[in-house]
Amino acid sequence: MKRLAISLSALALAAACSEAAPKPTAEASCNLTAPNASAAEAALPGCATKWIDATVAINQLQSMGTHNSYKEAIPEVEMALIRERSPDAAITLDYSHRSLAEQLDKGARQIELDPSDDPQGGLYSTPLARKLLQDNGVTPPDYDLSVLAQPGIKVIHVADIDYRSSCLLFTDCLKQVKAWSDAHPDHTPILMMINPKSSGIAWEGAAKVLPWGKDAFERMDAEIRSVFSDDQLITPDDVRGQHATLREAVTTTGWPKLGASRGKLIFTIDLSAEANKPYAEGHPSLQGRAAFMTTFPDAPEAAYFTMNEPEKQQAEIQALVKQGFLVRTRADADTREARTNTTTRRESALTSGAQYVSTDYLWPDPRFEGAYTATLPDNAITRCNPVILVAGCDAKAE
Repeated sequence: MKRLAISLSALALAAACSEAAPKPTAEASCNLTAPNASAAEAALPGCATKWIDATVAINQLQSMGTHNSYKEAIPEVEMALIRERSPDAAITLDYSHRSLAEQLDKGARQIELDPSDDPQGGLYSTPLARKLLQDNGVTPPDYDLSVLAQPGIKVIHVADIDYRSSCLLFTDCLKQVKAWSDAHPDHTPILMMINPKSSGIAWEGAAKVLPWGKDAFERMDAEIRSVFSDDQLITPDDVRGQHATLREAVTTTGWPKLGASRGKLIFTIDLSAEANKPYAEGHPSLQGRAAFMTTFPDAPEAAYFTMNEPEKQQAEIQALVKQGFLVRTRADADTREARTNTTTRRESALTSGAQYVSTDYLWPDPRFEGAYTATLPDNAITRCNPVILVAGCDAKAE
């Protein structure tokens, strides 16, 4: 795998540094028909970026992202409650992330949010873990939950026990990402992966998490569009164009070029194909919808897939990528790789060609030996896709 990283290092696209590249003068223009980005750059400084922007589509790139990007650490006193009832669950929940802005600054171009529907407000205002501590005579650590009384979608990993979030309101998460995007208008597209929650824990007294149906999805779309304007999004309508179906569009014409996609976001819904059906109901090929969704490979709505097992699903991921679909996979899961500094899953994810590779470890966890992290080779932010490599994409886009 080291050989692969070396061979692809020249393909890295440090997209967050666009303002650092020299700009072509008004008197000269870039040769966008040059055989490669380096040749365009050699002819005129600053033209490598323009060559890549004009030539490479967004599905022909690869970026890193984060899993459960909003999640804050569970205090030890509450972790002890979880560990007592489920030691395995405690291990899988023992990670956290820095702020969304810090992740994006570090190079994350995929953010994951877990929304829980709460149209009346207050459903998640009194987490069971805090009540159990109080019943045992223990004062829970201070944490401001007042916004949970407001109506609207909340962002919580596991209701009652893993409820700390850097943005408890869905719209607050979106506003944080928008603020960063507005301040960095040349960023490569950010995939906003939405993983709606429809169940909670089985403990007595736990909150009854609401199922996600068509009405909840309508509210989700409305909240997305309340924060982002149409020109800040890449939507199914944008990609489908004049094609009969979304699937036909991505497997023929394909996705937009990078130059037309900088500063934009792509929303996707990460549920099973069956659970996602209400989102497509009444919206053929997701017409009018804000987000793409995981579905069956031959469905007219097919454009995006979540494939979280890059070792087992390597061939399947590569086949989907070659057909023109977007795929998100995971470099690590449940803290396992970080605890043992095991990198085989990470390398499989990178070589799979999945356009977005998610991790819990943009930074190493100092508690674990080995300093496991997951980044692109040379710490690139975005690079040319190793599975559908575009001829001539041999320089950084700055």
